[in-house]
Amino acid sequence: MEKLSLLMCCHKQYDILPPLWKPILCGAALNAPVEGAVRDDGGDNISALNRQYCELTAHYYAWKNIEADYYGFCHYRRFFGTQGCTKRPYLALGQLNEAQRTRLLGDEEYWRTLISAHDIILPRSEDMGLSAREHYITSIHHYEDDLRLFTEILAQQAPQLAKTAEEYLAQRRQHFCNMFIMSRGYFHEYCSILFPVLAEFDRRKTLHGDFQSDRTDGYLGELFTGIFASYCRSNGARVAEVPRLDLQCSRKKRIGCALLPPESRRRFIAKRLAKKLRRK
Repeated sequence: MEKLSLLMCCHKQYDILPPLWKPILCGAALNAPVEGAVRDDGGDNISALNRQYCELTAHYYAWKNIEADYYGFCHYRRFFGTQGCTKRPYLALGQLNEAQRTRLLGDEEYWRTLISAHDIILPRSEDMGLSAREHYITSIHHYEDDLRLFTEILAQQAPQLAKTAEEYLAQRRQHFCNMFIMSRGYFHEYCSILFPVLAEFDRRKTLHGDFQSDRTDGYLGELFTGIFASYCRSNGARVAEVPRLDLQCSRKKRIGCALLPPESRRRFIAKRLAKKLRRK
């Protein structure tokens, strides 16, 4: 039986732990302890960089310190759902009752079977109605110069990914939240490319001066997950996409997703109108 290291990233006490997952305290060097959670500040680690790297500090810790056949990452409020739980990219919910847990989160047998049949499992991609590049550079606290520098360094250090990066940024579908499950070989390849690229990016980047925008390493890591998975898929990796469950969502978000479902024409129209209003 494969050895799984499935880590649920958290920075405070959590409410739900899906089957097979273990909590990991991200930024343990900076945050208060969480009972029962693995810490990301032991061994070789970048825990103190959590303000910039977000959940990537857990990815780095697992890469350097954990031996497994598969590695996975989700969040304390965002989980992988069972394949048939929704046709949309994600569900926005409040809390799960007991009847919903198995139907939406699955059980150990379900996930072991799905994982063993694939090299990479991702949250279902979402059509944002505009290219991945435009979505990034028009999002609040995101900067076009950062993306340009990151892709320049990526092309220099991993030229085999350059074409895929341009293709991914030019199309409209994205994988969000830095969530994935990867077999050992793919995960180690992912880390061995991403972290040196981010280290060089950090040496050359412009600081924007506020907490959110200086989380850029994490934002770029999210883009890289989609780029890397696309590259692996085009080279024969067995890739599965499953819906994402967003839990503990505010009433406003739940109503918004019900009225303007992800990928719906109504949502695209509303987003275009909102963008026009912001420009005025």
